Amino acid sequence: MAGQADSPLQRYTRILEALAASPEGMTLTRISESAQLHTGAAHRLVNSLCAAGLAARQDGRKTYVPGPRLLHLCHLALTPPSLIALAEPDLHELARAYGETAFLAKLTGTVVESVAVEVPRGGSKAHVQPGRVMPLHAAASAKAIFAFQEPELVDRVLAEPRQKFTAHTKLDDGEIRAELRQVKAERFAVCNDELDPGVLSYAAPVVPASGRVIYAIGLCGLSERLRPCPRDELRQSLLKASDNLAKKLERVFALD
Repeated sequence: MAGQADSPLQRYTRILEALAASPEGMTLTRISESAQLHTGAAHRLVNSLCAAGLAARQDGRKTYVPGPRLLHLCHLALTPPSLIALAEPDLHELARAYGETAFLAKLTGTVVESVAVEVPRGGSKAHVQPGRVMPLHAAASAKAIFAFQEPELVDRVLAEPRQKFTAHTKLDDGEIRAELRQVKAERFAVCNDELDPGVLSYAAPVVPASGRVIYAIGLCGLSERLRPCPRDELRQSLLKASDNLAKKLERVFALD
């Protein structure tokens, strides 16, 4: 067993390393053996990790797996080049299929920013550039992401001053919250001339198995060009792309 100088943090870390190496799940006995802990101590520590969301018990089974909060932290640590490489094929296909700008947005703290952009070959000027901030009340990608956040985070963002970018920008709290509820139900968000005049954009959240949403895939272009495209077709295309990216992220963070 580990020496008396072993700190609680070291014991927690060994348990997390053991779980990370076995995404299929580990019994408490295996955890205690791998982490060099007595079964009773392992049980207490695993319960604390589960309470913090860093570990989770598989439904109906006496095994433990990495928790949603741990997977969320891994997603946040993903380096931009790696993320862009994962998203690029789906962004390229969207840009090719619709002849408009496709992009990926990411939530960091309370801010949603575009992190990858794909412009169609021979296309006109992109309306989204990497690093552009996407406001909750006016951008489809931010709506798609914030619709899945905890109410406390949404409250914090809505407490900040809001800019009216166009005549169609929503500023009313009730209207914004109602739209977020609809976006969550449909997994689809729209920005109809709300951020840039004459620009229409759509977005779908990237929903991994953990349920922690920090990415969204979007498509934007001039309203006169994009509006004739059937809404349901656009929604299905974006959902397909976002689901593809979610599966890729799950494979990357299967931690095997």
